[in-house]
Amino acid sequence: MRSLLAIVLLSLASIAWAESGTLVRTSDLKQKPFSDAASAGKLGSGARVDIVARQGAWMQVKSGSQSGWVKLLNVRTGNGRSTGGGIGQLGSVLNTGSSGTTVTTGAKGLSSEQIRNARPNYAELKKLDGYDATRQSAAGSAAANGLKPRSVPYVVSRAATSDSAPANDPQNRRRSP
Repeated sequence: MRSLLAIVLLSLASIAWAESGTLVRTSDLKQKPFSDAASAGKLGSGARVDIVARQGAWMQVKSGSQSGWVKLLNVRTGNGRSTGGGIGQLGSVLNTGSSGTTVTTGAKGLSSEQIRNARPNYAELKKLDGYDATRQSAAGSAAANGLKPRSVPYVVSRAATSDSAPANDPQNRRRSP
């Protein structure tokens, strides 16, 4: 009986300590914390969410029956309400030591150990090479979409006209692909 009571109390405590937030813009829920992950749904701007976990620049959130990962910059943590500033905010600072405003502005970087242990992923590099466009494929795609070639005059940069970099310097000429 005591262990059941302890479990119930711990469960209630964890719910009470769960972090909440509000979406600042309409966001796609992702099944995994990656931009190219499959969609798990969509939440509108102003939706209240419970933050389940964080990973890099992503937050795992739950809102009603929907759950998934959203970019952390799309979430305003806390109660999501404005304190209105002025006397009300000053009272909040005096009572709690906090203005109630939380701002999240970045993502965790790499540690020196992660950089030392980094290894190239040749499969991803090969995949990236597959996106390369040849002049012929680009011209075919442009023609298929109704685009026509136009001659655009070359613009000489100000640096190219300075004394240290003459306009006829090969470094300042456009290279042909």
